Amino acid sequence: MAPPKPLRISVVLWWVVALLLLLETGLSWFDPAIEDRLLLVNTVVGIVLAAIYLVLGAMVFRRRAWARLALTIFAAAHLVLMVVSGAGFGIPMLLLALGVAGTVLMWARQSSDWLTGER
Repeated sequence: MAPPKPLRISVVLWWVVALLLLLETGLSWFDPAIEDRLLLVNTVVGIVLAAIYLVLGAMVFRRRAWARLALTIFAAAHLVLMVVSGAGFGIPMLLLALGVAGTVLMWARQSSDWLTGER
């Protein structure tokens, strides 16, 4: 049985979040105001965050209910990281909107029923 539409959309949104993180990381390499050491840290953090979103999204597609909770907790921690680091309004606000939409759809009734095996 294929995942329900809300869950498919949710996982695609999480993957878009990962791609935007990679885009933001790549664009930071063209900012002359960022020091080399900070650039390296930003790159590593961006790649790790994106990889986690991609892997957890794939695990949700594999019907691993624990991955939904892990993805929710991870996204909340990422939100705190963005607030603490003083992230701007461009891509971070888009990440926030996509994350909220992805979380809501991931916890929708159809998604929950499919992940927990209820029919």
